[in-house]
Amino acid sequence: MDAQNQLQERLANRYQVPPSALLLTRGSDEGIDLLMRLFLQSGVDSILQCPPTFSMYAFYARLQQVTVIDCPLNDADRFCLNIQSMHEQWQPNCKLIMLCRPNNPTANLIELETVAQICQYYQDRSMIVVDEAYIEFSDAMSATHLVDQFDNLIVLRTLSKAYGLAGLRLGAVIAQPSMISALKTIVAPFTLSSAVIDLGIRALQNDAWFEKAIQQIKTSRTQLMTGLQQSIWIESVYPSDANFILIKTRFSNALYIYLESLGIAVRRFTQASDLQQHLRITIGSEAQNQRVLAALESFRGEQ
Repeated sequence: MDAQNQLQERLANRYQVPPSALLLTRGSDEGIDLLMRLFLQSGVDSILQCPPTFSMYAFYARLQQVTVIDCPLNDADRFCLNIQSMHEQWQPNCKLIMLCRPNNPTANLIELETVAQICQYYQDRSMIVVDEAYIEFSDAMSATHLVDQFDNLIVLRTLSKAYGLAGLRLGAVIAQPSMISALKTIVAPFTLSSAVIDLGIRALQNDAWFEKAIQQIKTSRTQLMTGLQQSIWIESVYPSDANFILIKTRFSNALYIYLESLGIAVRRFTQASDLQQHLRITIGSEAQNQRVLAALESFRGEQ
């Protein structure tokens, strides 16, 4: 067995799917790009996304010169997906519906039952793409368990987040074998270097270490959320199934600048964004998390 086939089998085993249902890609981004090139006709088709969400969906749609239909998440209900609004916004030329699970940057999760309902509703009308870049940080079951039930379901996975290997650029598209075969017709040959393949195989060898590391992040997430909820500067701390936490504060800009001055990096959003009063805080080590909480204690608002 050559090394790439070995890597494919190991990833398939990790994701609990047959190897024929998996295509190795250069990170999740290549998977998004391939799907848009396969399904979308320039100037004719469209995709539907649920902002605020991963910016690369719209980026690759623009490269393909197709329309982006926005179905915003319900900010009044902790950024939950509005299924009725999705049905109302959907158009017959919409070939791809992009669902980020858990969502980036809001960290909330679409229930697996809801994913199944969406797949059923749009059967023979749209492909449902479920981006699970952060699913390892959740206790929920992966949408890969639905792939054999729905031929319009495609799941994206990656080693960039939970494995901390963003620089490796290694991901996977998971779908029914017929869909994987179709994708293979537009993939360039030899996209993965031998170094990437070798490192990918090594990364999948130590299951015990991986599970321990993920559990530590989940524990730290709970502790950090508890600390953030006690801060007088934070209005809302949203539930998280990812390795980051979204908070709402009217002091978002001042707090961002203050944290930056202390060498603490968090993510802020543009003034045009619906998240302009929010910050995204990544779970760090215990010491790093304590630094964030200590900084909130010493923060003095706009002053």
